[in-house]
Amino acid sequence: MLLVTASPEALRDGLCERALPGLLERGRARGALLIPPADAFCTGGAVEGARGALDGDRAAPVVRMPPGLLRLSAGEVVGFSPLAGEERAAELAALGVSAAPWVLKKAPQSVPAVSLSALAEGEVPASALAGRVAVVGVGSGGVPPQAVATSALPPAKGVAAVLGGLLDGGRRASAPAWAPALFVLLAGGFVWFARRRHGSLVATAAVFLATFALAAGQSALAARAEASLLPLPSTLFGLAVAFAGVMILRGIGVQRAVDRAAELIQRAALFRMQGVHTLPDEEFWPRVARLAEQAHPADLVLVAELPAGSWHLRFWNDQRGGESLVAERRHDVRRPPYSSEQGVPAIRLARRFLTKQDMPAVVVPLIAFGEIEGYVFFCGPVAEATYSREPERAEHVGRELALLLRRKRLARTAEATGGESRAGHTPTDDLVEGARVALDDLQLFGSMLRNAPVGLLYADAFGDVRFVAPEFARWLRARDVTVPAESASSALPPGSLTLGDVLGATSAGSAAVSLSSVMASDDGIELSVSAPEPAVLSVRPLRRESDGSSWIAGYVAALIPVKQPAPVSGNVRPLAARDATDPLCAFQLGDVVADAVASAARATGRAVRLEPIRGATHALGHRGELAQVLEAFLTDVASRGLPGHGPVVSVREATHGVQLSILDVGFGLGLPESALRRVLTAPGAAPAGLEPLGRLILAVEDSHGHAELKTNDGWGITLTVTLLKAHPRVGVTPHEGGKPAAQQNVIAIGRANPK
Repeated sequence: MLLVTASPEALRDGLCERALPGLLERGRARGALLIPPADAFCTGGAVEGARGALDGDRAAPVVRMPPGLLRLSAGEVVGFSPLAGEERAAELAALGVSAAPWVLKKAPQSVPAVSLSALAEGEVPASALAGRVAVVGVGSGGVPPQAVATSALPPAKGVAAVLGGLLDGGRRASAPAWAPALFVLLAGGFVWFARRRHGSLVATAAVFLATFALAAGQSALAARAEASLLPLPSTLFGLAVAFAGVMILRGIGVQRAVDRAAELIQRAALFRMQGVHTLPDEEFWPRVARLAEQAHPADLVLVAELPAGSWHLRFWNDQRGGESLVAERRHDVRRPPYSSEQGVPAIRLARRFLTKQDMPAVVVPLIAFGEIEGYVFFCGPVAEATYSREPERAEHVGRELALLLRRKRLARTAEATGGESRAGHTPTDDLVEGARVALDDLQLFGSMLRNAPVGLLYADAFGDVRFVAPEFARWLRARDVTVPAESASSALPPGSLTLGDVLGATSAGSAAVSLSSVMASDDGIELSVSAPEPAVLSVRPLRRESDGSSWIAGYVAALIPVKQPAPVSGNVRPLAARDATDPLCAFQLGDVVADAVASAARATGRAVRLEPIRGATHALGHRGELAQVLEAFLTDVASRGLPGHGPVVSVREATHGVQLSILDVGFGLGLPESALRRVLTAPGAAPAGLEPLGRLILAVEDSHGHAELKTNDGWGITLTVTLLKAHPRVGVTPHEGGKPAAQQNVIAIGRANPK
């Protein structure tokens, strides 16, 4: 390539038309390409010479550049578009120019350049044109020879660079047919992976990312590798088809999984779990012992049955020591430790009941409807400590186990008399009874499905998990809990996985407490779990009612994912949704404080002083939440306080509300004052060591109250909590006071009117 520039003055003088044919012939050039507007001044002899070359003459061809020849991108020449007309295509083909939409062009400074005047006057020998194509364009006049290349006007410089690249083999072509298919396949796999791991939104972003990669690759890769251009229309259409296919197939897979889960649930509902009354005694009583172990902490658990019409207990778990560990051999329920000296059965702590004299035992009679069904013995120091701290737990466990034993005894009695003929009994009665039992099972599983919309788990009355959904099983395996394979009936074998194992997977040491709480509450409990994803584990008992009594027929658990709220800027805390079981209500703050003080003193073993309560302390707030956080805060303060200097708590009626004050000399010891200011400003992000205080402040704010901290030099720190005052309702007659009926019997809530 040789870039030949002609100044406007030389073109007006006809230098191009006179000198160009002779220069091409003397220099043995391959030809010349005239770039507008230079083609208007080089017509005549030059063009005739080009036509003569097409007719067989040896003259070098001189071709005008057609207007639609160049392909531009961002104002720069990048290639040559297909030409219209066979004659014009043949003319350019003589110069080596053909359709090449994308050409790897040469650097403009690498293309040799010379002025037409220098060639015509002999300053540059004509041999410089030997074997080259001369690109003739307009350039600035009066420039030195070394600046000829920079003086060329567009598009001459760009045409020379692209044509030089084309003649040097820089033509870029479309990629092979398999390249677009491979790109679409890889992009589809990327979209599928994103959809499976992160959802539809990320999959959509993956499609846009693949489109951006296609556009960037066309610019980067096409400039470095031959045959690397992908056909954009077909490639983009393939991306759209891949995205639609991934989304549709994933939707079909999810629907199939839902249908399969529904089928499993239906099979589990139709496959009636083995009833309590059908279990043999050798299997029934060990399962009762396992249930008791899950519900109440103990080093050892013994169970004993009181047969009908008998006064002596029968121990069943002999395979673990059982009766051989009991020092008292008569087992007469009319004598201590089974009953008091007056013969009244009640929960009591026995010291010399076992052969190990140093091991205590909590004796719990199992009484249902006034009848003793048996006894359960929680043995060891762990059981003693739990009973002294939470005596109500043993009561809950004893009541539920008693109802379970009563069902077993009554069912066994019914089976014993089932073979006898009954007057008026027909086969239709058996059909109705079977339908009623099947309906009970369907209602039981219907209740489970309504209350466990996400991860499903069902455990029978013994706490043995019988059905677990795939999502729940994956969560258990992620927490190193062994989940056995399902049987042919889609149910787990009894005893292979217990509810205590599931609850123990939430946090260490919480299994027994959680199961006892489930037994004691009709609404169940909710536990927060953080790994592998934030979720709430909801566990509740399934109860049946008959003849005015209620007993636990099983347990259902739901693993509900929790979506993380969007971060908020500044000192703003979003209001959380509150459980309907803890509404905003009026309550006696003094009673809540007294219970919290007693629980903190019992848990820490240190004195927590409560001053006499002054005035009416009816407050408005969420009682359940306030009671929990206040007990946790007092326990934390008392455990960290100095010996003999426990916190002092006082409750009094103030002018604008009900005030709770907590004075402690050890609270905040060693913490900077800035930390205390921070916990008041942002209680949701309290510094380390002040988390209980932050939770208490949040609970107070949720109840529309406020908290203050005051440092007393030499006297510690005082926390003052003020809650809204709830005034009692005043009843008046319809004609009393002359007020309309709509204004009577009004509860005044909040601060009193200063007037």
